[in-house]
Amino acid sequence: MRRLALVALLVLAGCGTFGLQAHPISLAFKAGDTYKYTFHATLKYTVAAQGFSVPFNLELNGKDTVTVKSVDSSGTADVTLELTDLVTKTTVNGETTSAVSKSQTVTLKIGPDGRIVSVNGSALAGGAMPDFTGMGSGLISAVLPDGSVKVGDTWTKDYDAKSPIGTGSVHVTTASKYLRDEKVGGVNTAVVQSKITTTLDLALDRSSLGVPMLPAGGASTDLQSMTIKGTITSDVTSWVDFDGHRLVKTHSTGSTDATLTINTTTPSTSPGFSGPVTFKGTQSVELDPA
Repeated sequence: MRRLALVALLVLAGCGTFGLQAHPISLAFKAGDTYKYTFHATLKYTVAAQGFSVPFNLELNGKDTVTVKSVDSSGTADVTLELTDLVTKTTVNGETTSAVSKSQTVTLKIGPDGRIVSVNGSALAGGAMPDFTGMGSGLISAVLPDGSVKVGDTWTKDYDAKSPIGTGSVHVTTASKYLRDEKVGGVNTAVVQSKITTTLDLALDRSSLGVPMLPAGGASTDLQSMTIKGTITSDVTSWVDFDGHRLVKTHSTGSTDATLTINTTTPSTSPGFSGPVTFKGTQSVELDPA
């Protein structure tokens, strides 16, 4: 029996049971590094206002290339994220259209715990980019721990984030867990899950009207301001390379329940401008090794 126990210990050691011992899980960037992923996202919403309710579905497929430009002393990296070969399928009220979209490039600052610090120069102070789609919500990675953890450990991080548009509050609560160790394409990874809730209470004036998914017909010239209130929830699972401290892949699902209120100097009779507009539905994002 002792010999069998010794053999079992040797086998376990040889298999690299890394998660049984506490160790850090973090992202470590190096200038010049490039990571390539495939990108798939879906969105299934109902957009409603006084006088109409429209199902809105969106599916995106493409390639995602992340290039590290520089890294500061805290480990926060300046990166460019380039989406190419984008194919978009949109279904509005039962009618479907497909198109090949232009490539898009975004510059990000990403911290070693996976949270987005800024987007295109706009500070976020925490990682929330409310855009009603979940695809821009800073969920490139699960929220990683600050110290050493082992399989089964949990941690929380709550913070207030600065919105890149308008004024108001964006409060984020996160609860994360080190689920297991898993090989992905021969790479040893730590699998981390984060459940994230973002609460929005924002105000936009005339200078901040770049809001996605406005009702068809465009904004009136007497449009003064908008408010956005709601909740975005996300369940994010990331596979992080033990040795390379890089993100191997991320899958996330979530839901949105938000209300956009449009304020004009004179009452509008156009559908969607005569009362609050609600956005309710689900979204998913998948980043996989290319």
